[in-house]
Amino acid sequence: MGEWTVPPLLEHPVTEHERGAIVALSQAGMGPKRLARAFEGAECLDEVLGTFKKRAPNAIAHLRSLQTRAVLPCDDEYPALLKQIVSPPLLLYVRGRRLDSLPPCVAIVGARACTTGAARFANRIAEAIASAGFTVVSGLALGIDSSAHVGALDGGTTIGVLGTGIDVCYPRQHKELVDRVAAAGAVVTEFPPGVGPREWHFPLRNRVIAGLSFAVVAVEAAARSGALITVDFADENGREVYACITGPENPAGEGIRALIKDGAKLVVDADDLVVELIELAESQGYVMPGEVRPRRNDGPLVLNGTHRVVYDAVTEGTSVEDVVAVTSLDLSEVSVALSELELGGHLSCEFGRWRRVS
Repeated sequence: MGEWTVPPLLEHPVTEHERGAIVALSQAGMGPKRLARAFEGAECLDEVLGTFKKRAPNAIAHLRSLQTRAVLPCDDEYPALLKQIVSPPLLLYVRGRRLDSLPPCVAIVGARACTTGAARFANRIAEAIASAGFTVVSGLALGIDSSAHVGALDGGTTIGVLGTGIDVCYPRQHKELVDRVAAAGAVVTEFPPGVGPREWHFPLRNRVIAGLSFAVVAVEAAARSGALITVDFADENGREVYACITGPENPAGEGIRALIKDGAKLVVDADDLVVELIELAESQGYVMPGEVRPRRNDGPLVLNGTHRVVYDAVTEGTSVEDVVAVTSLDLSEVSVALSELELGGHLSCEFGRWRRVS
């Protein structure tokens, strides 16, 4: 990926026209590394931006049509923790609330093809963390990511970091989730509008997830899981790493077991994790709220949307895989919905088989 720092030209305020020209420059096939190289050694912005200034008005107008803004390292909104990492993004596209208005961030990462139990645990700890006054950060992917975002939305705020342009939903079925995340917190990317997913985008996305967060929680990851890239970035940049153990013979947890062997803090209970995170945050100068927001309210769960679809798919002795096959929903959505239906008293589970509660 290469390494770079924030160039002096982007440490000082820019005009709106210059901001638009920087956006236009990034849209001209400039990946994060090439964008950083473009500013190397330049003595003034005109030297870098040149003819791109002519495209500035259209670039800014397009962002506004997407309800998106361009955030630079010189802006108050740009997260201080992110600026401290190796190779910080020189341009962030942000949709949603101002990043500097959100509480301190904790990342939750893990496998896309996760087990049902891991998805449920990710959902539970995300809700507990958000309810305690933190912002949950994840990558809006299938599996652990989406479970974490859904749990965080029940408890408070969340940030989703994309490996695509701000207007490209990947995976496609997460369109509604992306909109909910933007409304409650923010959706962030360093890739220009219209850019689709590429394999090399996701390690870059993972460094942003780690960079935004003062701590990273890994829930389930195989030995070669991309989630471990996020953990590596966190470790390299001095962020605390927590790991949630799965079954001793579960291959999906091989990467987690390695993390614990290498010194990651073991997580077995959501509430104990929250206590540790509050202590860690306060030791780093964050001021946490005096009272934790109540967890999800205990009122009756209304059966509509995904809950209704999942409930209708359950008969007697239905497996999670059966529900996925019948509904065509992804595993993480089904796992979270089943867990919420169980908490609401609509379903019960025994030995991995679900049934309706009469």
